[in-house]
Amino acid sequence: MSETAAGTTPDAPTASWYRQPYVGLLAMAAVLTGIAIGHAILVLMRHLLGADDHHFLTSEIVISLVMGCAGMTLVWTGRDKGEGVGTWLGFIAGTLIWIGFFELAWKAFAIGLSPQPVMYEGIPVLSAELQVIQASSIGFFMMMAFLTINRETRCNMMVWIRRKLGLDPGKAITNRERNFAALTASESYMTTWACYIITIMLVDPRIIGNPMGLAAQLPYLGIFVWGIYLVYRITKQRQMAPALRYAIGAGNVNWIWIEAGSRAELYEEIWIKPTQYPLTMSLMAVALAAALAVMLKNRGPNRNAAALEAAA
Repeated sequence: MSETAAGTTPDAPTASWYRQPYVGLLAMAAVLTGIAIGHAILVLMRHLLGADDHHFLTSEIVISLVMGCAGMTLVWTGRDKGEGVGTWLGFIAGTLIWIGFFELAWKAFAIGLSPQPVMYEGIPVLSAELQVIQASSIGFFMMMAFLTINRETRCNMMVWIRRKLGLDPGKAITNRERNFAALTASESYMTTWACYIITIMLVDPRIIGNPMGLAAQLPYLGIFVWGIYLVYRITKQRQMAPALRYAIGAGNVNWIWIEAGSRAELYEEIWIKPTQYPLTMSLMAVALAAALAVMLKNRGPNRNAAALEAAA
């Protein structure tokens, strides 16, 4: 039976889920829920182990390394699974790699270097761990610069930057097989990393002054507008796998102002209080699993196979 433009069969029982704007909105909901669950897992792990910000526990190191290695295993497993499954596995893998490897590294360097908290009017604004992430900014931006000028990079934002700067790295080798699991995992932790850096810069009183002043708050308005525009753009997606990859960037951008609202005490930051809101976080975990299952069912066309067939 022929497929629809969205990559689903017309008589599929959940066919309406795979049409605009539901494809994009489902992907966005999955990413935002995934970010919240990622925060909750880290907080819950440290809470159950009795870990704090100033000391390491052997059990904390072991569990973190196991999660990071599990993420890498998912990337390896998904390397030849096609676009749909590869994207699905890569999204989970990126979250596990961030929680397992990145968070462990940030804490290790924070303990080893022991920088004093950045204060503003006697209130701690940036912890040692956040300052370590801030110190990684130059390495991150240089990596982004080289990815931007790489002709094989097809990230929408990097393509847009190249176009605005008049950069022409040459045509990508379109029939080259892509590892969608690795691509999605790297996009997941890279966008998380980027948004951490942006948020830290916006609250650093040495850069912005009063964190609650107008100069510090105006960028959040711009981020909010940008985030809503990205939500609008994602409603135009027709296939689940590309929608999920697009939602990773869009979701992390929107998460900046979501966290800003919680810091302004407009609502409770329940994702870092899983022990206080166990039912809510459990329901969110179930909702995430259901959303990913729906996405997995609608894999869409395998663009690797199509490209290789065209080149044959």
